[in-house]
Amino acid sequence: MTALSPSSADIGSDRRYTAVAIILHWLIAVAILFQVVGGKWMVAAGAEASAAVFTVFQIHKTVGLTILALTLARLVWRAAHPAPALPAGMTRFERLAASGAHIGFYALLILIPLSGWAMASVSPTGIPTFFLLLDALPFAHLPLLADAGLAVRHDAEAMLKAVHENLSLAMGLLVLVHVAAALKHQFIARDNLMARMLISARRLPNSAARYGIGGLAAALAAVFLVGGIVWGLAQQGAYPVTSAQTPAPASGSAATPASAGAWVIDHEASTLGFTVTYTGNPVAGTIADWSGDIQFDPNDLDAASATITIDMASITLADATLQGQSSGGDGFDLANHATATYTAATFSALENGAYRAEGTLTLRGMSVDVPLTFTFSEADGIASVTGSATLDRLDFGIGAVGAANEAWLLHAVDVTFDLTASRP
Repeated sequence: MTALSPSSADIGSDRRYTAVAIILHWLIAVAILFQVVGGKWMVAAGAEASAAVFTVFQIHKTVGLTILALTLARLVWRAAHPAPALPAGMTRFERLAASGAHIGFYALLILIPLSGWAMASVSPTGIPTFFLLLDALPFAHLPLLADAGLAVRHDAEAMLKAVHENLSLAMGLLVLVHVAAALKHQFIARDNLMARMLISARRLPNSAARYGIGGLAAALAAVFLVGGIVWGLAQQGAYPVTSAQTPAPASGSAATPASAGAWVIDHEASTLGFTVTYTGNPVAGTIADWSGDIQFDPNDLDAASATITIDMASITLADATLQGQSSGGDGFDLANHATATYTAATFSALENGAYRAEGTLTLRGMSVDVPLTFTFSEADGIASVTGSATLDRLDFGIGAVGAANEAWLLHAVDVTFDLTASRP
């Protein structure tokens, strides 16, 4: 019987990892490569507010948590299935280095996702983590610094960001050492160590004498070529992804009791809402439950007045993230302030035929002057009023102060209304 040649002989199962361990190894490796590209892209983008940046951030966080889960699975599997023995020719130092590298990998694969997770949890922006961009994970935010002030959370976020980046740098260096060691074993020591982590059990070509220095150089060139392509793509931001926009909900609203005064609002034919800019995109907010008491005669502006009362719990935002945040303490704070009120008693005519109302909006217990402009027309006892106003959400304590928060969610909120009313 002819003996198998070194290039075709199978590697014994006692010298190889199990199929499960091999699959987990390569899944984690691919995920790490993906994170390197995404992380570089995110650093280049900075605090830019766009759908692509928001999507890449969400994918980066989701993949990070996936790496954490795969690593824990790998550790559990490793406990029940010990690693195969190292080649007999390895020195004591090489064995210690190999063991230390594996421990380092496991530690970093756990600490890097956890540090990123903690960083997202303490961030004043309060942006949750979505799973595959479908829905917010219920455990996406750890209960860290929940009651701390904004300054404390900003400092904690900066500290955890530095930890996350330094740990990622350590991971990159360890990967380079790991790859270099694998190539050394394959082409210099010629112990076929790389075959332990391949699905196929067949022996790999590992003779530098047979394949020459050119073969080794080609292998190293391939590694650097792939690395260069990945780095170049990351530098250029080659992975912009357009996030799916949540469709705006129907604006149907139940009729409210007719208001007292000169005009009775037809709620079925009227709309009251607002628009915010989130990750570079406009997000509509609709108000379902509101009532108004309006006195207005263009010939008697001194007697004009308006009071609008809003049920804040009836507000719907066309974005799942903002909707989830809106009711909390850094949002509308519905637990303590269920309603908002706008009152105006000073009206004036503008040169373009429109009108201006000087009013005050009371929201979250804070009263702020908010002027608005509107047009008014009447035909057969039916009035049409269309107008708008712009306010700053920070004036009402909604959201966090800071450039990072402003980049994701602009301070300005555009309020619009289109009312139809009749005389009582």
